[in-house]
Amino acid sequence: MTAPSSAPPIQQQYDALTQAVALVDRSDIGRLSLAGEDALDLLDRLSTNALQDLAVGHGATTVLTSNKGRIVDVLFVLREADSLFVLTGPGNQETVSSWIDFYTIIEDVTYRDLTGETAIFSLAGPDAPTTLGALLPAQTEVPNAHEAVSAVIGGVQATIIRTDFIGAPAYDIVVADTDGPQLQNTLLETGAEPAGVDVTEALRVERGIPAFGKELGESYNPLEAGLMPLISFTKGCYIGQEVVARLNTYDKVQKSLVGLRWDGDSAVESGTRLLLDGKQAGVMTTAAMSPRIAGVIGLGYVRKAHATPGSELLLESPDGPTPARVTTLPFDTD
Repeated sequence: MTAPSSAPPIQQQYDALTQAVALVDRSDIGRLSLAGEDALDLLDRLSTNALQDLAVGHGATTVLTSNKGRIVDVLFVLREADSLFVLTGPGNQETVSSWIDFYTIIEDVTYRDLTGETAIFSLAGPDAPTTLGALLPAQTEVPNAHEAVSAVIGGVQATIIRTDFIGAPAYDIVVADTDGPQLQNTLLETGAEPAGVDVTEALRVERGIPAFGKELGESYNPLEAGLMPLISFTKGCYIGQEVVARLNTYDKVQKSLVGLRWDGDSAVESGTRLLLDGKQAGVMTTAAMSPRIAGVIGLGYVRKAHATPGSELLLESPDGPTPARVTTLPFDTD
C-alpha cells in the first residue's frame, strides 16, 4: 500500500498515536495461513507459549526458538474455524514457513503465504476502540485483547485482530490486497492520522518493545529479550525448551535488553558497540528520536553486570565515544 501523499508533521503523528487514533500501514509484516488437523499441535510443539487451548477467534503471541534456544521469530497466532492465521516479523514469512516445514514429518499441516494476497492496516491509539466501534455493524462488538472478529468495514470483508503491537490499543485490519485502497480511504475518513515508521519506531523504543531484525533474532534468546510472559514452563517440550528452562532455572542469562539515553543527536546505527573501560559491554540495537523526551533514545543489550539503571557506558558514535546511561523500560522523562 502507498502512504497518503501528504503526511502530517511528526509531532502531530505522535500525538495521534498516543492521545487519539492513528492509521498505521502494517504491510511489512508477514501473513501465513496454517491448515490441517495437526496445525495447532505442531505450532504448540515448536514454540514457547501454550497454544493448545486457544478458542476460535482468540490469539496468542509465542516465540519460535531454535534448538539452541535462540529466537527464530515472535509470532501472533490467531485460531480461526478451520485454520491458523499467523503474523510474522517483517519479511520473515519465508523463514517461518521453512522452519515449520522442516519439522513437519507426518503431521497433517499445510501452509500458505498470504502476505502478497492481503493488505493490513492498524487503527492504533487510545481512541482506536471508539473509532473502530463506529465502523462495525451494530451487532458486532469491538474485539478484546488477543481476540478477533470478522466484519464488513466500508464495504469490504475484513478480519479485525486486537494485537496492541505498540503497547496500547491497536487493531490490525486484514483484507484482500485488492481491497486495501478502499479500506485505507475508509479509515482515513474517520479522522485517523497516518503515522509513519519514524513515529511508530519512537513509540516502540519508548515502551521498550523489541522488534524482529533488531532486538529479536538468532543472536538472542527470549529471556534476554524480556519475553518471559510468552514462555510456558509447564506445557512440556518444544524446540529449544531444555535450553530456555536451564537458562531460567540456573540464572544463566548473560545480558538484558535495556533502555539507553545519551546527550546530543548523534546518528547511531544498529550494532554500535557499548564500551566500559575499553571493553565491549553491550550493543545498541535501535536508536530513535523521541518527540516526548525531545532527544535520541535507544534500546540495546548489555551484560547483566552493567544492566542496572544508571550504569554509565560509552557509545561508539561517529562523533567519537559518547557517554550513555542505562535506563529503565519503558522510558520515563528523566
